[in-house]
Amino acid sequence: MSSAIYLAWKTKMRPARENLFLGVAGFGLALLPLLRAEPFTQVVAVLLTLLVLMLWAATLRTGHWLRYNLWDYIRTVAVLIFEAVTNPFRQQTFSQPHSQESQKSLPRQGWAVLRGILLSLPVLGVLVILLASADLVFAERLQTVFGALRLDKFPETLFRLFYVCVLTVIFCGVLLHTFFPVYPVQPTREKRLFPPFLGWTESSIVLSSVILLFVFFVILQFQYLFGGQANIHEAGFTYAEYARRGFGELVWVALISLMLILSLHAVCRCDTSSYQRGFIFLSSLLIILVSVILASAMQRLILYEQAYGFTRLRTYTHIFIPWLGGLFLAVLGLLITNRMHQLAPVLFILVIGFGLCVGFWNIDGWIARQNVQRVLAGEDLDGEYLQILSADAVPELIRLVQEKGLPESAKEELLIGLACRASQSAVSVPAWQSFNLSEARAQKLLSSHAYLWKNYPIQQDSDGRYVLQNGSPRYCREVRGVN
Repeated sequence: MSSAIYLAWKTKMRPARENLFLGVAGFGLALLPLLRAEPFTQVVAVLLTLLVLMLWAATLRTGHWLRYNLWDYIRTVAVLIFEAVTNPFRQQTFSQPHSQESQKSLPRQGWAVLRGILLSLPVLGVLVILLASADLVFAERLQTVFGALRLDKFPETLFRLFYVCVLTVIFCGVLLHTFFPVYPVQPTREKRLFPPFLGWTESSIVLSSVILLFVFFVILQFQYLFGGQANIHEAGFTYAEYARRGFGELVWVALISLMLILSLHAVCRCDTSSYQRGFIFLSSLLIILVSVILASAMQRLILYEQAYGFTRLRTYTHIFIPWLGGLFLAVLGLLITNRMHQLAPVLFILVIGFGLCVGFWNIDGWIARQNVQRVLAGEDLDGEYLQILSADAVPELIRLVQEKGLPESAKEELLIGLACRASQSAVSVPAWQSFNLSEARAQKLLSSHAYLWKNYPIQQDSDGRYVLQNGSPRYCREVRGVN
C-alpha cells in the first residue's frame, strides 16, 4: 500500500476518493492478526485484508468498486491475479508522456544497482575474512550475526529466499496493474448474466407460499416465544425445551430466504410496472417476516447461552445475526429504490464491517467474561473450556479471578487454568516472526500475577502437566494462542 501511494505521488496520479474507505478498512483489518490471537479472527482478518487490498490496488485510479456488480468483483480479482503473475515478464509500454522517460531510466538504473551488488559481494567477503582474522571481538560479533541468520538451516533459508523473491515479483506485477492495467475492468451494472425467463405468475406463487408459511411461524413466535412461559406450558413444553434450540436452523432459513429473493429478482420477467410493484411488495413482506424470524433466532441463542454457556461458535452466531439483519434491511432499501445493481458493493461493505466487528469484539475475552457472569448468577463454570481460549482471554481471566463475590469453586477453576497457561508460557519462547501483541500482553500479565496461583504448582508426568486438586491430578488442557 505504501509503495502504491509513493508511486502515485511520483507519477502525479491522484487516487480515487472512493478508495479511501478501502485503504482505511484494509489497514484496520491488517492490524487484527497483530492485535488478536483468536484463530477465527485471524483467518477472517487475513482473508478480508487480501481481498480489500486487491480491490484497492485494482481500482486505485478509478474507484469503480462502488459501481461494480458481483460479476465485476470476480473479474477484477481474477484479472489482478493474472496480471500480477504475467506483468513482470511482459514488455511494458506506457502512453503517458511522463512515463516514457521513466521507462528508459528505471530499467537501466535497476540493472546498475544489481551489477553494483554483485560486484560488492566478493570484495566484502574477502574483507570480512581478513578483519575477522585480525580482531577476535569482531570475529565473535560476526559469529553472532551468522548465528542469528541461522545458516545451519541453509535449505530452509534458501526456500524462504525463493518464496520471498516470488512474492516480490507478484507484488511488482500488482503495482504494474495498478498504474498501467492491460485489461482494465469497467463496471457493467446494466448487464445481466442471462435474460429473465420466469414469469410473474410463477414468481408470485413462490413468494406467496413462503410468506404464508412464515406468517404461520411468526404467529407462533409471538404466541409462545415472545408471549411468555404460560402459553408454552399449555402446549406441553417447558420454556427451556421450546426456546433453547433451533437458532442455527432459523439462521439458515434467513439465508435461504435471502437467496430466494435475489434469485427471483434476477430471473423474474416483471415486464410491467404493476408486476414490478407487486414483486417489491411481496419481497418486502418476506423481508419483514424474516426479520422477525431473525429476532426469534437471537432470542433463542441468548436463552441457549444463558443455559449452557458461551462458546466461540455461539458467539460467532451472536455477532453474525445483527449483520445479517442489516443485509436484509439494505436489500429492502435497494428494492424499494430500484437500485439492486448496487447490492454487490453494499454486501462487500457489510462483510468488511463484520470482519472488523469480529476483530475488535475480542471474542475470547467476551466468552470468559460472560461465562463467569453466569457463575455469579448461580450457574456452573466450565473451566476446561476456558483453558483452550486464546491469549485474548487472559486479561479478562486475571481481572475476573480477583473479583469479589466469586464462588470459591469457580475461583479455583480460574486459578488452575491460569497456572496451566503460565507454565506453558514459561517454557515456550515464540520466534520474532510470530510476535503478537495479545500474546505478549498475556505473557506479561501471567508473569506479574504469578502470586495468585502459587498454591497450584504445576507438576508433570508421562501424561503431561497437571495440578493436584483435592489429592487428584487435574491435567492441563492445551492452551491455544498463548505463544
